[in-house]
Amino acid sequence: MLREELARIPLDLPAISGKLARVDPIAVGVSAKTLANLRSGFLTAVKASGLKLVQRSAGTPLSPAWAGLIAQLSGKRAHLGLSRLARYASANGIDPEQINDASIESFIAAVREGSLHRKPNDLHRQVTLIWNEVAKLSGFRPITVASFRVPAKRVDWAHLTSSFGKDVEGYLGWCSGTDVFAADARSRALAPRTLKLRLNQIHAAVTALVESGVKPSEINSLADLVSPENFKRILRRRLAAVGDRENAFNRDLAEALVQIGREWVKLGPAVLAELKRLTGKVPMPAAGLTSKNKASLRQFDDPAVLQRLIELPNRLWAEVKREAHPNFRTLAKAQAALGVAILSYMPLRPANLTALTFGVHLFMGEGGRATSTLEVPAGEMKNDIETAFDIPPQVTKMLVEYRDRIASKVIGHRPERVFVNANGSPKSQATVTWLIKTYLQRRAGILLTPHQFRHLSAKVILDAEPGSFETVGQLLGHKNRKTTVNYYTGINTRRAARHHQRLIERTLDAQKTTPRRKKRGGAH
Repeated sequence: MLREELARIPLDLPAISGKLARVDPIAVGVSAKTLANLRSGFLTAVKASGLKLVQRSAGTPLSPAWAGLIAQLSGKRAHLGLSRLARYASANGIDPEQINDASIESFIAAVREGSLHRKPNDLHRQVTLIWNEVAKLSGFRPITVASFRVPAKRVDWAHLTSSFGKDVEGYLGWCSGTDVFAADARSRALAPRTLKLRLNQIHAAVTALVESGVKPSEINSLADLVSPENFKRILRRRLAAVGDRENAFNRDLAEALVQIGREWVKLGPAVLAELKRLTGKVPMPAAGLTSKNKASLRQFDDPAVLQRLIELPNRLWAEVKREAHPNFRTLAKAQAALGVAILSYMPLRPANLTALTFGVHLFMGEGGRATSTLEVPAGEMKNDIETAFDIPPQVTKMLVEYRDRIASKVIGHRPERVFVNANGSPKSQATVTWLIKTYLQRRAGILLTPHQFRHLSAKVILDAEPGSFETVGQLLGHKNRKTTVNYYTGINTRRAARHHQRLIERTLDAQKTTPRRKKRGGAH
């Protein structure tokens, strides 16, 4: 499973645990239960060998003090959360009143060094949180709650001047077209998602400027970001962070700052020309799919992977329908099945998928032969092009069952939107994305994001119909055919190469099967 020779694998349990945590059981042809059994069997073998001290707490008896404490705990969460700590402490003569930060650290160190725990950091945080809840009720000493959150990489807005914050707020308000009748109103308001991106770009720019040595107190307006000297500081810092490689965000950031300088700061022609010249020095990413998207599509060079993807919604749906008492987990599984089914046939952008609403975007046919449709108005699409699909019958059936029976049992009424929480509130795009990705990986062994379904749809069409860029462009809602060609030419090149290989193989086969004529003898 680690794709290495046994003799080359050091008996380093933390390293092996980290590698095993990245193994997808479906992808290597075993069930999750089988993988768990293999991990357990491996630990048993290590313990029997005596080469490493293995921490197996399951069979360790509890000391009287810990047995008494565990018996007092009524919540299942506390029982499960402290069980491993209680057995470790019992084995090492540590009573509950002696638990402190040092004993927790030694416990977690033993878990890391002597087990194959998949998420020791999660265990560390969970144990500290639950212990403090128990300590508060029982009078024990509280301990430091573990935190593994990555420190913020960007400058805190609170550290910047109020005048800079007001200027940013005024600029974004102007971009949003709050007052369309204002004398200086922007000719075209930016979409909400573009406003969010623009704020992100400003935050990245001001962080780079501070990291270059400029004090936050010296940055008082957006004009300070687009002076030629500070503009160079920002770009140098951003390029250094990626090793001067091509980076789409850096190029877009430079162009956004130029736009801010032209529209908001009102820079003169000479300064604008200089900023454009500097922007031209930022490496432009090559057209086409990123290496990450190419790697995602390579999974589907194996037809079995595409088969697993297509079959996953039906398998999940069968499990959902067997639930006698649906709950929030049933709801999540049903939504994962619907998300994968919808994206497989109708490759929407994640934002449009998340917002799908019955009677607004989804129109369910009532009769047996009636056509159900999915329609997204132009104003909700990234490229302002209306999108519509006929919903396949099997997906229609799932949507109707979900709306009328499954979701209504969990939330208490028929949902308006497809992706809702157990209390009926809308799920966020990030949550829907995580849900679909997680079920695809855990249940089908496939690494795919909701957006990458669009690339997969292009691959499926071009594999069946080489050169059908027009069909791909219409399915994905591209305004310009050039966009489609730039993205997926690489896919077509590989397909042409495969066709070329087949022609060569046919030629070689023909030569093997054609009898060679004997040469007639003649005078010498």
